[in-house]
Amino acid sequence: MATSNTYLFGTNTQIDDFVREAYERIGIIGDELTPYHAESALMSSNLLLTEWMGKGPNAWMREMFMFSLYQGQPIYQLPTSITQVITVIASTPAILNTGGSATSSTVASGSAANCFNPNTTEGCTLQASNGYISYDYGTGNSNSILYVGIMAINNSSNYTLAIEYSFDTTNWITILQTPETVYNSNQIQWFVIQNSLNARAWRIRETNGATLAIQQINFAQPPTNGPNDRTLTALTASEWMQVGNKMNQGYPSSFFFNQQIQPTLVLWPTPNVTYQTVIYTAYQYPQDVSALFQEFDIPQRYLEALVSELAYRLACKFALDKPDLIERLSQQKEVSFTNAAETDAPYVTLRIQPDFLGFQKYN
Repeated sequence: MATSNTYLFGTNTQIDDFVREAYERIGIIGDELTPYHAESALMSSNLLLTEWMGKGPNAWMREMFMFSLYQGQPIYQLPTSITQVITVIASTPAILNTGGSATSSTVASGSAANCFNPNTTEGCTLQASNGYISYDYGTGNSNSILYVGIMAINNSSNYTLAIEYSFDTTNWITILQTPETVYNSNQIQWFVIQNSLNARAWRIRETNGATLAIQQINFAQPPTNGPNDRTLTALTASEWMQVGNKMNQGYPSSFFFNQQIQPTLVLWPTPNVTYQTVIYTAYQYPQDVSALFQEFDIPQRYLEALVSELAYRLACKFALDKPDLIERLSQQKEVSFTNAAETDAPYVTLRIQPDFLGFQKYN
């Protein structure tokens, strides 16, 4: 049997192919498609991706995020794409910035080694755009980096970084491509690598034309000594309002997720210096679509559900004279989404832990 030996459908299939499929399902084909049809399909696509969050968050919408804690600061802004926070953990990562050697593509001032030395603020400014700063743990050594923290020298620096690893310091593999991010001086921007592996060398590399001016890079893992990771308990809005002494400092034990247009995470007690970071798991909206040459930010198993619902939405605008078709597409989109969502069900053993506190109280 001849096969393609690839699994690239959906990962390198442009949006226009799915839009064409959706229009074909309602009888609009070939030269009948106009630029207006394309614009309408993009709008419908963004609306349906947004609505899917209301149908229940799915596993592919879940990601891990991380931010630094600052003593006496209780409120922390989250990305606007966050819709629901699941778990929150206070942590002090183990920084792996010793025992190796630092290099960079070019140097205008400072040195690459400065970026891995916590005792200097000079940092390293590169001479050319799209450069890199790396750290080599040496032959026979390797580390699995789970967290990467980056502090810029200049305020409001915009970088679009690839985080990469290498087994030989010659061939590099991108493990995380970050979106364009604003880096402020004296503030560490953290990224979580969810598919890390052991590698000899790690680096950050600019990919969008900026010139790196970096004060500090932290390649890190979960803590191995000192205060262990601490899980925080969620509070409702009412419970948060009833908390007394909101500005008391200590190690955080609870959090309140304030779901606004600019969502925030409020910690209590207000952090002291016990923990340095918070790692949280959250659901977020899929990325927007703005052009037909892009790809949808969804897994392959959801593609039929997306095309089915897109066809229904387009039929409601361009096939109003076909009520039977609209009804059939309405039913089909619900079935397709349900089938896709079932693939995200957690197939694990059900665990029940009895609580005997009430029993003891009345006996």
